[in-house]
This record gives sequence, C-alpha cells and structure tokens, in this order.
Amino acid sequence: MQPAVRGAGSLVVPMILLSLGFLVTSAVVEERRREEQLPSRAAELLELIRGREAGIGELSAEARKLSTRLVELQRSRALESERLRGALASLNRLGLPSSVASARGPGVVVELADSEASPQTRGDLTDLRIQDLDLRLVVNALWQAGAEAIAVNGHRVGATTAIRAAGERILVNFAPVISPYRVSAIGSPDALESGLRDTEISSQFDVWEQVYGLGFGVRSAQDLRLPGLEAAERLEWARPVEEG
Repeated sequence: MQPAVRGAGSLVVPMILLSLGFLVTSAVVEERRREEQLPSRAAELLELIRGREAGIGELSAEARKLSTRLVELQRSRALESERLRGALASLNRLGLPSSVASARGPGVVVELADSEASPQTRGDLTDLRIQDLDLRLVVNALWQAGAEAIAVNGHRVGATTAIRAAGERILVNFAPVISPYRVSAIGSPDALESGLRDTEISSQFDVWEQVYGLGFGVRSAQDLRLPGLEAAERLEWARPVEEG
C-alpha cells in the first residue's frame, strides 16, 4: 500500500502548480485585454466630455440671450417711471466696473496653451499644462496694468469670478475652459502689453516656453467684444453687515 500512497502524493504538487499557472495566465491575459481596451475607452470618454461641453455651451448661450431679453424688457418698463429712469442711469454707469454690462473696445489678447508633449509622470501634469494659478496671475496683471474689462475664453471676469481647478480641468465662473486659454482685456493696448511684460509671470513664461513648451503670446486687438456676467454670477443683493 505504501507505493500507492506515494503515487497519489506525487500527483498533488503538479496539479497545484498547473492550477496556479492557469490562474496566473488567465490574470495576465485579462490584464492585457484591459490595457488594449484603455485607448478606446479613453477616446469614448473624451468624446462624451466634448459632447457635454458643447451642450453646456449651447445652454449658456441660450441663457445669455434670455438674460439680454429680460434686461431689454426691464428697461422698457423702467422708461415709464422717472424714478426708475434715474435708477437705470445709475445702473448703466456701474455696469462696466461691476462687469454686469457687456463691453467693447480696443485691448489685448493673451493666449496661453498647454505643451504639445504628452505627460509621462504626475509631475508632468503640472509642468506641461497651464494651471489655474497661471490664469489668475495673468488676469491680475492685466487689472494692474489698467484693464477696464476682462474675459477668459468668453467668460467675463468680475469681483465674484472664481478661477480654480477641478481635477484636471480649469473652471471660470464654474464653467470648464480648455487650452488654448484666451484672456481678452479691454483698455489701452500699449499700456496693457507694456504692463504685462513687466510682470514676474511674463518673465516666467519666457522660461517655461523654452523648458516645457508652454505657449504664451500677446497681441493687440482694435475691436474686442466681451459679454457681461451671466445672471447666475451676478451679485443681486447686498447690505451692510449689522454690528454685533
């Protein structure tokens, strides 16, 4: 009986090894299959994101049209009252500095663009991409240079505007914007361009263009048209804080 016992034991180890090999092979094949599917899934997700962004853009445009129509109706009703006419005149004077009213005039367009190189590491996502901080610094530099009105990719910048990152996206007034980023500023083209060139952010981009391939350019424009803040971003009511 002893040989039979030894024979049974000798078959156990090969069977275990065979099972382990099958499991490892199956895992490797499944992992390779998933890797092969990643490009197609990434393309599908990118297409879905672009579709959603297009839809958001269309809805935002429709909202702006309705908001403009509402303002026109309010103004027509206001003209029937002398008191309201005075209030409307005051509102018009405050429209530009508050960014509520649309603006038109000469100025500059600052274009920032991500590098064409593909990120290979987590650090590359920062070095090869325009960051929300970069946009904020450029916008602040233009304000300091004397800009009267500013917009980023068509989104008006005002006192309540937030320029921040959400994942790998940059949001302006909670709307996603993508590279290239165009910061349009109305004001004296010479003063704006000169003031921007004298800032630290401009000097940094001169280096980043050569090291990382980031895009940075400034051009003058004689007829810029910037929309007003959308209704959702306007400050409708304000009152002083009560003491105590």
